[in-house]
Amino acid sequence: MKKYIFIFIIVSLFSTQRTFAEVSVTTGIIAGQIWYSQDPLVEGQTVKIHTAVWNGDDKPLVARVEFYDKNVILGTRDIEVQAQSLKDVSVSWKVTAGDHSISAKIISSSVISDGKKQNVTLDWIATQEDRTNVSVVIKKQDGTEVKSVDLLKDQVEKAGSKLQDIIPESVTSNINSFDVLRDTTYTQIQENKVNAQKEIETLSATKVKSETKTNIKSQTVSPEVSKNANIIDATQKPLAYLKLFFFSILSFIFGYKIVFYGLLALLVYIILRYFYRKIRNR
Repeated sequence: MKKYIFIFIIVSLFSTQRTFAEVSVTTGIIAGQIWYSQDPLVEGQTVKIHTAVWNGDDKPLVARVEFYDKNVILGTRDIEVQAQSLKDVSVSWKVTAGDHSISAKIISSSVISDGKKQNVTLDWIATQEDRTNVSVVIKKQDGTEVKSVDLLKDQVEKAGSKLQDIIPESVTSNINSFDVLRDTTYTQIQENKVNAQKEIETLSATKVKSETKTNIKSQTVSPEVSKNANIIDATQKPLAYLKLFFFSILSFIFGYKIVFYGLLALLVYIILRYFYRKIRNR
């Protein structure tokens, strides 16, 4: 696609020159342009690196073009470009993994006049560097390509296996015992949470019954009894809700391993940092 765009631009410039004699067309490499026969680049595949040379003169142009990857020469091409013509230049390149800076440069140029070569200085002799990174392609023994996701999965499994070998059996046993303690505590918290919910339900039911009886026998209930009932309701029910809230938080912490061990690690970090600062400030 890029190649056709370049050709369109050059043809437009050429047409302009033919209409307005005072306009000169740049001769040399098309400024800043490198393209490939295949994109994206894949490690191990052979592609062609392209650039283009335009001859805006009325005499044939002879030039030598070199292609580079950073400072490494990838190939050299000798070309002849007829007057008012565009010439595609390319070299083959076997793609390697890593960072690359591909460019092309005219290292010598001359025009043919009366059958003789005359050295000339061109307006544009080099492209800009095309910087690209090619990922490593990993293959299995059967030659099939290993996908990034599969590779990451294998690495995680290997790391887990090595970690089990490195961690002493006693440490693993202690971790398992600690996790059993967490599960036991979680079960107890769940029971306390259920009891708190039942207590709230009992208090709510008692209040409904009390209000019903009061409505039926409002004349027989003394102000002191009604006042005491309101005090009990005002103290016991908030405490029951507070216990339910407290046990709900604990249930969430002890019920999820990632939350429990994350908070535990944070607590250990805070304690260690506290003692470190104390020792450092002595």
